[in-house]
Amino acid sequence: MLDYKLVTFLEGMILIKEAVISFVEKIKTANRLYKLIAFSAISVILILVSVFSSGVKLTYNLIYNGNVFANVASQEVYSQAVALAKTYVSGKDVDFSGIEVDSVISINGTTNNVEETSKLLLENNPAICNGFEVVVDGNVVGYVSSLDVYETAKNSRLTAFDIEGATCTSTFTVPVSAKATYFDVKNLSKTEDINMAFATLDVQTVAIKNTTYTVKYETVAQKDSTKQAGYEKVVTAGVNGSNKRVEEVTYLNGVAVSDPVISTVVVTAPVTEVVVVGTKDVFVTTTPQNASSAGFVWPLAVKGVITGPYGELRSGGKRHAGVDIGVPVGTSIVAVKAGVVEEADYDSDYGYYVVINHGNGLKTRYAHNKCNTVSVGQQVSAGQLIALSGNTGRSTGPHLHFEVIVNGGTTNPGYYLDLN
Repeated sequence: MLDYKLVTFLEGMILIKEAVISFVEKIKTANRLYKLIAFSAISVILILVSVFSSGVKLTYNLIYNGNVFANVASQEVYSQAVALAKTYVSGKDVDFSGIEVDSVISINGTTNNVEETSKLLLENNPAICNGFEVVVDGNVVGYVSSLDVYETAKNSRLTAFDIEGATCTSTFTVPVSAKATYFDVKNLSKTEDINMAFATLDVQTVAIKNTTYTVKYETVAQKDSTKQAGYEKVVTAGVNGSNKRVEEVTYLNGVAVSDPVISTVVVTAPVTEVVVVGTKDVFVTTTPQNASSAGFVWPLAVKGVITGPYGELRSGGKRHAGVDIGVPVGTSIVAVKAGVVEEADYDSDYGYYVVINHGNGLKTRYAHNKCNTVSVGQQVSAGQLIALSGNTGRSTGPHLHFEVIVNGGTTNPGYYLDLN
């Protein structure tokens, strides 16, 4: 077809040449006016032919299934484009024999270069797929038309070993990739084949667990010698803080291959509580120098420190019903006056306590004991052992809580122990 069209074109040029020569011979015998008109017409025709022929060239259409998809300047360009296109194709070589090449006369037309033509050859060949080459550890394991197939298979394997409750970062122990390429449609992999290629790969997972916990605030005492012992006032409220415990473990296919790496991150620092504490002590002798007319003896076998005076305002707006005398646990507690043990029991507030009825509406209570040594109904004398001091019940430290009860109401024990 190419040679036929080329000969037709040359023959046409020869016929035009012969017609022009014949026309010139005829006008030699014509009159002057006819000659002038003829030569003017020939000049115009020659100008038009010159302009027309300057843009005429022989090119080649590339056709598939009757559709022209490219035009090249020569068969060499076509051959070079085929060779280049084959370099872009992965796997099995692709056949381009189905492409039809047809020569045409082009007027002032543009043609495709080698690079453009190679891409058009690939994109218009139904035997070629534009997709991705899946590579595992340097080996091609398949071809996919969509990157989603590759990503789904990869992520399914990577997340198979996630550790519950942890933030996981998983990677394969060998390199994997998906490279854009062209390939023979016969080589298109099934989804299950791509999944199988990833299903046997080893996965390394770094799992990080974060645990937040409370940090108890500390309490600092500021001593104030102008305040009596037992005085306490919070001047800066304590606030608990919080820390984050970070534990990092490396796994291989879900099995730990490293010891936990643990670190601590301060989320919120605790606020230290500051308490003003009175340190002015009131010491008394074992037996007061001036015993009251009530005839009380000192309720302890040793000296003590008044840590809580009578009538002091306590939490909840209550007044202290007795006097607190600070002594070590296990100190002997004695009856201040002869009487009968009316109560010897345990209470959530008083702890272990003893109440002695001295008659005439007068009673005494001894509380927060470690243990009681007397029982209800027992007759006791002044100075007799009735209990050992302790820190039971609602107590802020080892001491004896001593009360004097007159006709059912408490009164200041200092009047009976000469503490005033």
